[in-house]
Amino acid sequence: MQIDVITKREELNRLKENWDDLYQKDPEAQFFLSWTFLSSYMRRYEDAWSVLAARSGPPGSSYVALLPLRLRTRLNKKTGICHNEINMAGNYAADYAGILCAPGFAERAIPALARHLLKMNWAKLHLENLRMSEKRRRLLIDNLADKRLTAHKMPRVNKTDNVDNCICPAAALPGDWDSYLEQKTSSNTRQKIRRFLRKLDGSGEFRITHADASTIDRDIGIILEMWRIKWAPRKGNLLPGLVRSNRILFKDAFESGTLFLPILWQGDKPLGGLAFLVDRVKKTMLFHLAGRDETANDIPSGLVLHGYCIRHAIEQGFRSYDFLRGNEPYKYSYGVEETTIHCVLVKTRTGRNLGDRIDERSVGSVLEQATKFHEAGNHAIAENGYRQILEVNPRHPRTLYGLGQLLAAKGDHWSAADTFGSLVEIAPKSVKAWSRLAVELQLLSRHADAADAFRKLLELNPDLSGARYGLGRSLAQLSQVDEATRVLSAVEDKADPMLRAKIRLQLRKLKSDVSPCYIKLEPANAGVSRLERMDA
Repeated sequence: MQIDVITKREELNRLKENWDDLYQKDPEAQFFLSWTFLSSYMRRYEDAWSVLAARSGPPGSSYVALLPLRLRTRLNKKTGICHNEINMAGNYAADYAGILCAPGFAERAIPALARHLLKMNWAKLHLENLRMSEKRRRLLIDNLADKRLTAHKMPRVNKTDNVDNCICPAAALPGDWDSYLEQKTSSNTRQKIRRFLRKLDGSGEFRITHADASTIDRDIGIILEMWRIKWAPRKGNLLPGLVRSNRILFKDAFESGTLFLPILWQGDKPLGGLAFLVDRVKKTMLFHLAGRDETANDIPSGLVLHGYCIRHAIEQGFRSYDFLRGNEPYKYSYGVEETTIHCVLVKTRTGRNLGDRIDERSVGSVLEQATKFHEAGNHAIAENGYRQILEVNPRHPRTLYGLGQLLAAKGDHWSAADTFGSLVEIAPKSVKAWSRLAVELQLLSRHADAADAFRKLLELNPDLSGARYGLGRSLAQLSQVDEATRVLSAVEDKADPMLRAKIRLQLRKLKSDVSPCYIKLEPANAGVSRLERMDA
């Protein structure tokens, strides 16, 4: 079994037909593993997603298993040491995660995927919200056993209301509405649903609308505002981000035809709404979010909306009404059965990445963080970040430049010169790199090398007065007085006032150095001589 790693959008797009075929055939596939959901969601972190793709045939043959992942980067603010964490690709938006696998291939494909994970560079592997059969889950977890790692099952019980988010209730739907009511609900619930749906169906006062192209923005706004008001006390500072991410999720789902968003109205006043993700392949409606006017008491909006939506799902031929994560008591009024998902954290014993180096795809993130520490004056942490990047990519231009600047600021001019020397080999047309190299060489009194660097800099940009001044200084130190004078004189009138003053001072020194000298004998002390220089 061979594992390919897909990281480019064009590669992912070519995979669509294979992905859809696997999704249709895999009995354990669920909406959050669908191409429709993941291909859209992964756009949000374009440089961090990957798909481990298992094939049993030669290159170009169809894949038999897919494991979508997301890479994250963390930096220890005390040490500057970075590590990587891997999440299932849909985490933070998807209630479920797992592996797509063709029937008959799990025993070979899943262990191969696990072995490939062990070759990657990470310190934590978050196997969050795994909705997989016991067989598949064991094939994955058991093949991640390694003396370098520990694995712990993570509870997901909300301490505030004791809701267990590893329990997922869902109602299996029969072929008709009356059968559902008779088989799945209590007599009390059945009577309430029938009574209030009759009131809805026969009333001009209450109505339910479905979001369409003309109302989608309005309806998303309505449901999210109701949800925001209810959850603001508990979500705190997280709330704006959650509202924003749900808005994006709903818009993407609407564009792909997988959003069902009914709103209950009393006249022109919205009373509540539900948002569903719709899986037409697996015939499942997934209840994602609810919002309701907590001040409205004329009709139980939650009961009415769920009753209406279950009836709608049955009429549309759906087989499952999934309440997703959480065993909130109200869900059990609708004839649900429980499925348990699993959350497992696998991490290294050292806290550092496997292989003791960062994942190369996290270079951009590490550089961004190292640069922030550099700008804040925290040079030790910044240097650690820069050096971690160079361990995996020794020819990374921006990192070499940042490290060179940092070393120069520390006064380590030998190392700075070596760093900028490496940079100009990689980026021979970089004016900044040659400028930095020339200055460092000059500070080291390596004036012949500095002069060569200044000349190269002037080839790239002949108008740099500062480079001509630097060249003149190094030539003067090399006792090439005539050339130094020519270089400095040529730029004297073109420089800014501050640099012009420095140039004129250097020219005076050059003239003084070449003036003749003589011995003057003082009459009172003819036996003592002193050196004097004649002004020109």
